[in-house]
Amino acid sequence: MTVGAIKMRITIIISIILLAAFLESPSAFLLVDNCPVSSPCTCSGSSGSSYIRCDSKSLSSIPTFKQSSYHVNKLYLYFYTNKLSIIFNNAFRNFSSINASEIDLRLDGNKIKTIETNAFSGIENTTTSLHLQSNNLTTLPLAIGNLFKLRSLNILDNPLHSLDESVMSNIGRSLTSLSIDLNHFTEWPHELHFLRVLHSLSVTHIPFSHLDIHAFHGFEQTLNYLYVIESKLEKVPFAICYLSHLLSFEFSYNSNLEQNKSSILEPCSKKLTSVLILKLDSNNLHIFPDIFSLFPSLTSVSLYNNKLQYIENTKVPSNSKLTSFSLQLNHFERIPYALNKLKSLSTINILENHITTIETPDIAGLTSLTSLTIGYNPITYISPNAFNLNSYLRKISLEHTNLDHVPVAVTNLTSMRHFYLSGMPIDCTCDDMSYLKQWNVSNIVTFRANCSSSSETIKTYILNALQACP
Repeated sequence: MTVGAIKMRITIIISIILLAAFLESPSAFLLVDNCPVSSPCTCSGSSGSSYIRCDSKSLSSIPTFKQSSYHVNKLYLYFYTNKLSIIFNNAFRNFSSINASEIDLRLDGNKIKTIETNAFSGIENTTTSLHLQSNNLTTLPLAIGNLFKLRSLNILDNPLHSLDESVMSNIGRSLTSLSIDLNHFTEWPHELHFLRVLHSLSVTHIPFSHLDIHAFHGFEQTLNYLYVIESKLEKVPFAICYLSHLLSFEFSYNSNLEQNKSSILEPCSKKLTSVLILKLDSNNLHIFPDIFSLFPSLTSVSLYNNKLQYIENTKVPSNSKLTSFSLQLNHFERIPYALNKLKSLSTINILENHITTIETPDIAGLTSLTSLTIGYNPITYISPNAFNLNSYLRKISLEHTNLDHVPVAVTNLTSMRHFYLSGMPIDCTCDDMSYLKQWNVSNIVTFRANCSSSSETIKTYILNALQACP
């Protein structure tokens, strides 16, 4: 074979390789070399994801797009934060030629009042996620019902007052995620019953005090994630008792809970054993709710920003599987002793409470603990033996407490890798730190604490200057 023939063969092989790369990932060619829209919009792409960005451009209408016969895996169309008030018919018609497997369409943060019926022609048979939050929609546009493969819909922060039954019926076959604001509704929208494959529901601003027990009818067997935020509900609704496959439940920022009159949890005929994650943040709770009776399988609990002062021992089971517990921003003066029953607990966040001391028995039972975040408390004393039985403790945050020295208790932790002690006046002198001379801090990956009298870190001082002390 001649040299020329060999070169020709190599050229053909390279061309074939480049063609294969194009066919596998054409988005880069589409968006770098042939952007279907002109300035001020821009195009980019990588690893099968393509982006057409027209966000924050003061646009009053959707720009005209050129036809581009390419295939992309996922196409992101960003039109958020503009001045759009109407989405006209055929606004996305030319996207049919791009042949995207999936489209993520963001129209949030505009002033949209009207979406014409055929606005989504061209993408109606494409798997779509539609973001319409923070607009001026008062009804659910018929155009949404024409998105036959709509998977996710976010219509939070719109003055909606009703849901169109035909629209809900059409999207009910495909919609798996819905985020909706009910602030202007006079009753629970029973049109939600058409959502037969719903996995995730986020509902904000429920304006009534109670829900019908069949509120979640239609998707009791499919719903995995439920978020109820900023409602007027007086209790966690009994309707959740029918959600047999619920994995994660958030009930936060609900100011009307009758916590001091009775339990916030309605009694169910059977326990919800499927729920693993529970968030009850910012609910003005004074009494620790009996969460483990209804949700016995919990692995993560957050009670952030309430007014809890005490946890009754009887409300914490000894066989709990809980691994993560957040009690940040409450009114605890001591680490609740009842936590010692949680033998699987590995992470505690008890930031910003009123804790002044950590005594020897406070967390002695937490033998699986790996992370303790307890900064921003007025702690002045930690018992030298406080962490003796926490041999797996790898991370401790004591930032912005009232300690004026490195606690002796941490020097016994051979597994510790991250130690946060910044925001306190700790003097680095031979006299003040002599007890730390034999402490091996070289294995601590993060040691966030500085000497008060210099910019030197405490770790550096212990490793160097302190070793030279008499």
